[in-house]
Amino acid sequence: MTTGLRRLTPLTACLTIALMAGACDTPSPAPPVKPSTQAPAASEPPEASPTADPPALEIVGAAPDDLHDVDWPNTPAPGEVCGVPGLVQFDADGTATATSTTWGLVRILRGKEVLYGDTDGDHRDEAAVYVGCLDNGATQNGQIAAGYVIYTHAGGKLAALGTITPRQTGQYPTALARVEFAPGRIIAHEKWYRPGDPHCCPGGDATTVWTRKGNRLTPGDPRITS
Repeated sequence: MTTGLRRLTPLTACLTIALMAGACDTPSPAPPVKPSTQAPAASEPPEASPTADPPALEIVGAAPDDLHDVDWPNTPAPGEVCGVPGLVQFDADGTATATSTTWGLVRILRGKEVLYGDTDGDHRDEAAVYVGCLDNGATQNGQIAAGYVIYTHAGGKLAALGTITPRQTGQYPTALARVEFAPGRIIAHEKWYRPGDPHCCPGGDATTVWTRKGNRLTPGDPRITS
């Protein structure tokens, strides 16, 4: 009687011989690979990162060729230092009353002295006018904000370039002593309240350099000098 193992043996032998015979045949060469005539797709150039538009100048009126000839007592100033939208027109005493979005009713003072200097190298001076903000007697603190509005030419117009404000902080609102102009920058001299200073007399001094690029004024970090 033939077992299952013996029945499978001839089949296995036949398969083995067939495989060996196939291995001895000469393989047919593969068809040649034709080079692609399609150029590789060009990579998309990276998108340029969007740049912020320069801030628009705020036109306040006509301007003479020399800002030293501006009628400053009758020139309005932006009310941003006091949180007052738009332009503020001062009376004959250099004061105005307006409603601040931050402090409510405020009194705004315009300084009488105008400071000049050239920051953009066009051989025409810019101008700085002091603007202070008082709380209109609501508290004993008096001054609540201070700044220098920087004016420049915009064609034949007088424009506000921006407002320089104190950057050093103290126990009361910091005051501004003056600003000075230099090529490409404006230096703000600040008077700040150190701990223990009476409200009348800030004893600390600091300077902040504001850099001008085009129509943009950017403050640096304040540097304490005393």
